[in-house]
Amino acid sequence: MKIVFATGDEALDDYVSKKDGILEVGRALYAEQLVTMVPSLKPDVVLFSETIPTSRFDQNAGHVGAEANILKIMESIVEEGIRVVMILNERPPGHPFLARLIGLGIYDLIMGDTIKVDQVIAALHHPGTRKQVKHLLRQEEELTSEDTYRAKEIKLVATEEKNQEGSQRPINQRVFRFSKSVTDVREKLREKWEAREKENKTAPERSVMAEKSAVEARNKEPEATPEKIIVLYSPESTGKTYVGVNTAIAAAKRLRVPVLYKDCTPTCKTKLWFNAPTFPFTLSDIPLTVAGRDAKPSAKIGVLIVEAAKKDDIPPGAVVYVIVDSDYARQVIISKALDGIQPAGVIWNMAYDGACHPQELIPLLLTLALPYDHEAHLDIANGIPRAFSDEGLCDQLVKIVQMDPLHQYMRSGIG
Repeated sequence: MKIVFATGDEALDDYVSKKDGILEVGRALYAEQLVTMVPSLKPDVVLFSETIPTSRFDQNAGHVGAEANILKIMESIVEEGIRVVMILNERPPGHPFLARLIGLGIYDLIMGDTIKVDQVIAALHHPGTRKQVKHLLRQEEELTSEDTYRAKEIKLVATEEKNQEGSQRPINQRVFRFSKSVTDVREKLREKWEAREKENKTAPERSVMAEKSAVEARNKEPEATPEKIIVLYSPESTGKTYVGVNTAIAAAKRLRVPVLYKDCTPTCKTKLWFNAPTFPFTLSDIPLTVAGRDAKPSAKIGVLIVEAAKKDDIPPGAVVYVIVDSDYARQVIISKALDGIQPAGVIWNMAYDGACHPQELIPLLLTLALPYDHEAHLDIANGIPRAFSDEGLCDQLVKIVQMDPLHQYMRSGIG
């Protein structure tokens, strides 16, 4: 079962994605990303929590956006024939928000003050029916579209941990506003995804064989060797994607050569950067392709940039740059993880005066120091992609792609 996560809860997503029968194909940082992600990724199910920010502008807000916006996003998903499993705060039967969700054909509604993770997993594997949620349509109290409902705290707990101290993880309390109108989607949309679910259950072997054949076909394709292979390596979270994406953009824009960016990290979230509404570049603007670990460069690719957290993902003949930041503990860990590789230098991300200089722990050429940007640091920490606006920094990134490591090493006087 292919799933796109849109919960805003990384721990929940990680837990569910490791369960049998679950294949994660994407994670949304905020709800509006689903409008573009779902048609391109074509998942079987979207797991959605209303506590995820509605848009990037809500990342630092205390409350999620209006229910009307959530309903519009849900409508765009079900129109693609995709099933949605929703985690919701408790609401009384007859609540307008519930009525409109059911009208859209969303019947997998998990509500409560405390929600077990096993409830979520069960809902993913067993689609709900209108009959099961029909009681939520009953009107037990007078409500108007101007009412505001403040939800209680939701807690997610794993069944096996529910009696252990500290096992409950709260989801932030939010305020919800009722929408005044939304277009209902006909029952045939639900029939569409039910048919897909049935097909997946009746022909699992065929799906596995088809996927295996596709992998074998890709493995037989001749793999070309790009003129330049750059690896950005770090076993720690030191800003590899931030440095790598901006390096790839700079190379594609200024050198005007096709660039392939391979994200070999476990999360493989690089494509989400280009799906972000406020990110100033799209993959259609520049000669840049973003792919995962299994991608093979074609003959037309001039530059291959690899983002790697493991040594096994470093291709032979690559020029390796170690990405560090100003965190001393991470620098220590990285310094102990360089055995067996021969880096050409260090790129110091988020550098600032007074921080531990990486060359004190890592005796490599300092190729580039990217100055600390407080605003960019906060945005990235909140999952908001940032592109370089400093043309001088972009020039330096291009030089990394173009430079001869041996020539620069000899000029540096280190040895």
